[in-house]
Amino acid sequence: MISYKLMFYCFAVSGIYLLVVSIVLSLVEVSLKLNRGLPKELVEESNLAWFIMNFVMEFLFFVVIPTIIFSFFYVVVPLSGVKAGLAAAVLAFLLGAVPVLMGLSVKIKLPMPLVLFGLLSHLIKLGGAMALIGYLYSI
Repeated sequence: MISYKLMFYCFAVSGIYLLVVSIVLSLVEVSLKLNRGLPKELVEESNLAWFIMNFVMEFLFFVVIPTIIFSFFYVVVPLSGVKAGLAAAVLAFLLGAVPVLMGLSVKIKLPMPLVLFGLLSHLIKLGGAMALIGYLYSI
């Protein structure tokens, strides 16, 4: 049976992790000036509304959907622990983010530091959120 209380804890803990990491990575991105060299028309202005919209999308894709999927698979196959969460994160990262960003970097001349930072930030966010979800399901 699916535990909605445990799902709520996963939403809360992973959401807090995602918020803190998003703020830190946003500050790192600004300090590294990764958008340098891109035309002004292509760069979205990073204001509070943009950050909130981006956080909500990442919350849905990095926390809500993985938690729901993890809770269904936990009932069928007892996957739990940080290792299971990290394995699921790496699988989702390799099947989802890597092909899209690498394909985009071939079609559009994006600076390689920007592409690599995007990949690394997605891996950190997804890996941490999934590790927390796996940990919470193991206790």
